[in-house]
Amino acid sequence: MKKKIGTLLEEEILKKAKERAHRDGRALADVIQDALDHYLHGTSSQEDAMRAAEKFCNHGASLQLDEIDEILRDDVLAL
Repeated sequence: MKKKIGTLLEEEILKKAKERAHRDGRALADVIQDALDHYLHGTSSQEDAMRAAEKFCNHGASLQLDEIDEILRDDVLAL
């Protein structure tokens, strides 16, 4: 069940969200809901960055190119 809410957003963020929703052919409410869902259930980009840094540092200079590629793929800010 959906519930109507009222909130204040920065004007520029709202403008960009509306543009993105229009570009994707989606309702603004769906874009905002997806963003909140990601915020509540996803890991933060800082946590992703820390995990990637730890993984990289644990391997030292012995990383192969394919291992570096894997680390970089894992840290694509999970968007």
